[in-house]
Amino acid sequence: MAGTEEMDEKAKRMRALLSSFYGEDAGSQPATPVRRDTLQGINMPDFDSDRYIQSLLRRTPLEGLLQKHVEMAAEIKNLDSDMQMLVYENYNKFISATDTIRRMKENVAGIESNMDQLLETVTAVRAKSDSINSSLCERREKIEELNGTRSLLRKIQFIFDLPKRLRACLKSQEYAKAVKYYMGAFPILKAYGNTSFAACREESEQIIDTVSHNLQAQVADNSIALETRAEAVKLLRQLQYPVDKMVESYISTHWPRLMAALQVVEPETPGLVGRLQGWFKSGTKKLEEQTEGLDPTSPRTSMEVLNKDFIADFTQTAITYRALFPEEDERLTEAALKLFNEYFANVQKSLQPKTGNPSIMELTAALNILSQDTGVLLKLVPDAGLPEMTERAIEKAIQQHVVAMFSDLYNRITGSLVIQEPASTKDGEEAKNQKALRAALDNAKRVILFDSVELLRDLRDLLEKCGGLLETWRDSYVDLVQGGFQELFTKLNNHFIHISSSSQDQLISSKSQTASQGLVLMLALLSVYIQQTAVPKITEVIGASFVGGGAMGFEARPAFVPSEVCRIFYASGEKFLHEYIDTQARKVSILIRKSVETPNWLKYKEPRDVRMFADLLLQEVTRVQLEVEQVLDQGSNRSHRRTDSAGSGGSSRSNAASMRESSNMREAGNHRGSFTARARSRLLERDVAKLFKQKVELFTKIEFTQASVMSTIIKMCLKTFQECVRLQTFNRSGYNQIQVDALYLRDNLREKVFDNETVVDSLLDEVCSAAADRCIDPVPLETAILDRLIEAKKAKGS
Repeated sequence: MAGTEEMDEKAKRMRALLSSFYGEDAGSQPATPVRRDTLQGINMPDFDSDRYIQSLLRRTPLEGLLQKHVEMAAEIKNLDSDMQMLVYENYNKFISATDTIRRMKENVAGIESNMDQLLETVTAVRAKSDSINSSLCERREKIEELNGTRSLLRKIQFIFDLPKRLRACLKSQEYAKAVKYYMGAFPILKAYGNTSFAACREESEQIIDTVSHNLQAQVADNSIALETRAEAVKLLRQLQYPVDKMVESYISTHWPRLMAALQVVEPETPGLVGRLQGWFKSGTKKLEEQTEGLDPTSPRTSMEVLNKDFIADFTQTAITYRALFPEEDERLTEAALKLFNEYFANVQKSLQPKTGNPSIMELTAALNILSQDTGVLLKLVPDAGLPEMTERAIEKAIQQHVVAMFSDLYNRITGSLVIQEPASTKDGEEAKNQKALRAALDNAKRVILFDSVELLRDLRDLLEKCGGLLETWRDSYVDLVQGGFQELFTKLNNHFIHISSSSQDQLISSKSQTASQGLVLMLALLSVYIQQTAVPKITEVIGASFVGGGAMGFEARPAFVPSEVCRIFYASGEKFLHEYIDTQARKVSILIRKSVETPNWLKYKEPRDVRMFADLLLQEVTRVQLEVEQVLDQGSNRSHRRTDSAGSGGSSRSNAASMRESSNMREAGNHRGSFTARARSRLLERDVAKLFKQKVELFTKIEFTQASVMSTIIKMCLKTFQECVRLQTFNRSGYNQIQVDALYLRDNLREKVFDNETVVDSLLDEVCSAAADRCIDPVPLETAILDRLIEAKKAKGS
């Protein structure tokens, strides 16, 4: 570092010496002012040495002055040596400059004589050239005049020979030469065509018209090479033939053929064969594998025509058009729009879902091929709006298929709501007929849940395989799927309601009565199944596979509202269950009403057996019980199940009460005078006993269990029995017949009421009490007689 600083200092000093020797210009002066009494201003012209010395003596101590003296002495020596070196170097330069100037003087001495000699030579040459030009001037002008005349004669001769040349070119089909010859002579023919060249002009124009016609034929001929046709267009343009006419001629020649290909719409071949053959005519290995094994002789589909005939033909036609008319893309776009509108109309027809079995696989393949084909067309006609048209066609096709799939699912669900009507059963077929309702219910549940999940799986596959095609309206697709389920369940609920109403109208028909009543019960259970199982499962699958939606905005109502669906099916399920119970109870009630209203109870004979209506009533209740047991759980255990001894005790108590009443009535017969008082006392005792008796709740909440349904139906039937009895007037035998029927029903109906057997006893006691109230001689049968009649009935039935 010390060596480097020393070199820099030496260089600065040399520059300062040279500057002092040669002088500094004004631009090299420092911009900042420097004091004249400091060491930095020593190089300035007005440096004050005395003032600097005085300042130095005043401010610097003695040691500093001595040091400064030593430094200045050394610097003086360095300056002297540098000055000597500078003088030596300048001296060498002065010597070299002197030598150079001497050599220049020696070389310049002979140049002046050479320049004088060159000037004399140039002067002589110029004189000779002027003499030659003056001698040849007249001849040159004559030659130029003759040459112009010769050129004019050649042109005139070319004009007269033009028809001959054009005929030769036409014969040899050298149309390029013909156009070249004609366009070369065209300015002269245009200017002097009405003079002596009129005949040549007319003949030439006729030949050129023929050439132009032939060139137009070449442009329209597809069998000719594209280069030749492009050359023909170029020649026609040179002949100033209108480009619009050429374009119009080209379109009018090819467009009818393309439009005719679009008009061929044949019926779709059923199944995968026809559609895949129509769409997979691309020749790729993958598509050949997919169509392997298909019958190539099967009828051609409309999509096959569209892809093989139309698209291939249009592609070739458009490529040719762009090669022939590269600057007329707008006309191609305008003409192609008419074809594309017809093309997509046919595509829409071909993409319509097949009735009853819309195939996602076929639709996916068709949409992918459609996207590829329109991609090829887009490169040819980029401004025809093909992406928007393709997107609309794909969107409409997918919407149609989704709607068709939901419609097919709806038809399958409604088709599963069929119960095989039980035929006249034999011993081996009875169990099979009793399970018809259960089989129909299980089948309907399977169709509702598993077919819905399968539908969601197919729709998810469609979303995955056509994700690129659905990218712009994915949310709308999700809304379409969710809205499809919302509409499906709404229509299904309406259909359930319609079936239920129809079953009520068919109640009178004995043929459809059994099946329709079981169908209402099945609808009630299906409604509960949809609410509790199907809708939650479908909601779970939708949430996992169809995320998004809300294309209508956040403020709009969601496309699928599970809570609303569950609510309507919950209400419908309870409604159908009530309708089923009301229908069954009404049917039995009609039987009871007829059995009570038909006999003449005032002339009734002494009872000898249980009436047939009791067997019919038990038969109907048993039929209902078989239906209910097929599809409903048993429900709560019997809370008041009594043993046989308890039942005997209850029967004994009832019989004891009857015996007391009989004793009272006999005593009343002996004492006619006190009959009214005793009867009032007996009625009062019975009314007081009713106050402490457990009240039967007739209208309780109905549950989807065997116990609840059967209990409700039996209570409604026995209540009807009581009300019908209250409207009649009985003699003693009629009253006794009601006792016999009630006792027979009591023993058989207890087993059909699961939750509370005392309901049957209580309601039948009220029936007997009502009969006693309406009897003119209410003397009950003895217990032994009642038991004997019941035992005889049981023995007869066994």
